[in-house]
Amino acid sequence: MSNSRHKWFMLSLLVSVYVINIIDRHIINILLEPIKHDLSLTDTQAGFVAGLAFALFYTVMGLPIATLADRFSRTQLVTACSAIWSVMTALTGAASSYLTIAIARMGVGIGEAGLTPSANSLIGDLFKPTDRGKAIGIYHVAVPVGTMLAGLAGGYLETIVGWRMTFVILGIVGLVMTVIFRLAFREPERGLVDDPASRPEQNRYTLIETIKYLYSKKSCRYFFPAFALIGFVASSVNTWTPAYFMRTFDMSLMQMATTIGLVGGIGGGIGMIAGGVLADRLSSRNVSAYLTIPAIAMLVTFPPTLGMYIAPWPGLSAALFLAPVITVSVVTVPVLALLQRLAKNNMRAVAVALFLLVIHLIGMGFGPVVVGLISDLLNPAFGDDSLRYGLLSIVPLNLLAFWWFWRGSRHIASDLDLPQ
Repeated sequence: MSNSRHKWFMLSLLVSVYVINIIDRHIINILLEPIKHDLSLTDTQAGFVAGLAFALFYTVMGLPIATLADRFSRTQLVTACSAIWSVMTALTGAASSYLTIAIARMGVGIGEAGLTPSANSLIGDLFKPTDRGKAIGIYHVAVPVGTMLAGLAGGYLETIVGWRMTFVILGIVGLVMTVIFRLAFREPERGLVDDPASRPEQNRYTLIETIKYLYSKKSCRYFFPAFALIGFVASSVNTWTPAYFMRTFDMSLMQMATTIGLVGGIGGGIGMIAGGVLADRLSSRNVSAYLTIPAIAMLVTFPPTLGMYIAPWPGLSAALFLAPVITVSVVTVPVLALLQRLAKNNMRAVAVALFLLVIHLIGMGFGPVVVGLISDLLNPAFGDDSLRYGLLSIVPLNLLAFWWFWRGSRHIASDLDLPQ
């Protein structure tokens, strides 16, 4: 197999594992209403199970696993982590209470913590800097594909076998993919595709050294908190929009899952690919594009995100939902491509893990819980409409994210030691 075909085949394996990762992560959102009723959960408890229970362990374990990824075999780490989250996904189907399903989701978080830092590091060693934006964009297409499959498969399987067996089936599928990945993936040599003049010596950087290095880059001081806000809003939207459609528009689970799956798959796919292409093309002319692209996306996404929770008809709400799905997907790739350029070779996995810690602990962890708490507090006055107001209350945070991205874009050239 030629070198060109080899790297794309390796990328396809990473994408396949990531698709399973996203399905197992997002299936809880699709099945949250039947789980909530079956286990007698409040909205706050449901938000904790779907958000913080996963995110806390995902982020806490992400850093030590990423440290290992910068020093040892990333292929073996991905294999072990994939096996762990697949087993814990299957065990979610055996949950009998709020405590047991929370523990199962914590286990899924521990397993999934090792994939993206390792995968981004592997992509950095498979593709040259000029192609990394596109490669990272293709890798992250797994997010909309996995979201779509979580919706379609989750809705179908829940109708046929119930939510418990749905988790068991998905866990088994994940274990099969784990075996395929371990047998087929070949780890690339670190730094081989980088410009020899820019290759760092093979140092090993501690967590503190990596944090200090990234903090020294002024653009990081802006896009890290900006992405935390995006994570807060996006995770709340992803977690609670399925329930919102079912409560507000009286959709069946199958109707909701199909709608969410198609919108997430189509919109997310468009956004991820567009983000990768824009990052490669525009940043080659002006590196500030790495953050001006996300800034413009956040500004554009604000009106339709508000509109989808005000719209009186399900079709209009779903159509408006497409816009934030696209724009939030566009944001991810340029920022990760920039992080790959800012971080040194042997700190890439930890840099991505730190990035994910900010996004998932602050964003994904607390967003769904806060919206669930607001919904519970407003429920006596507004009934099922309380969820609508909980979601509307957090949407304006996207405007602050726009401002931070825009400010951060002014520092990229100096951070990369380029002429301004």
